[in-house]
Amino acid sequence: MVNENVLANDRESVKYRRNCNTLVVFGTGVILYGFWSIIKLAMCLIFEVEIFNKEDLEEFGPIGISIVLVIVVIIMAVDVLIRLRTGLRARYEGAGKKAGKSYLFWCIWLILESTISIIIVVPDVINMQDDFIDTYLSVFMELTSLAMTIEVFMAGISVRKYRKKLQEAKQSAG
Repeated sequence: MVNENVLANDRESVKYRRNCNTLVVFGTGVILYGFWSIIKLAMCLIFEVEIFNKEDLEEFGPIGISIVLVIVVIIMAVDVLIRLRTGLRARYEGAGKKAGKSYLFWCIWLILESTISIIIVVPDVINMQDDFIDTYLSVFMELTSLAMTIEVFMAGISVRKYRKKLQEAKQSAG
């Protein structure tokens, strides 16, 4: 359902069009952030960056490390699928196509996931326990992802409210 009042320049119509654009652009961003985790892990493996410290290697052994890697890959795959679905649905909504409400639920899920991730990393940032650049880059990327997902959620709610109001106005007029 595309806004028939494309030429309307009242405050609500302008906000609606801006929010539709936000859904398309930031929906793409949500998708791209999902692939960032895969790229980061792939680069660590390609460049043989130490993922596990020596104590972990001794404690888990080769089989345990393999199991941990499989679990990490599964979690990352699920995260990418959630981000892909959420981002695509946000883009559909922004383009005026029917998207369903589930992407808003997944936005909340991603917001909680990012918030927890940031909370977990904050002590490392404060105590400078890990690599300075890697830690701050991770926090920056996670904060950016969080902000983008919040924007998608808020724009999605706003677009839905506007469309509902427009639909109610049509029904009462017709």
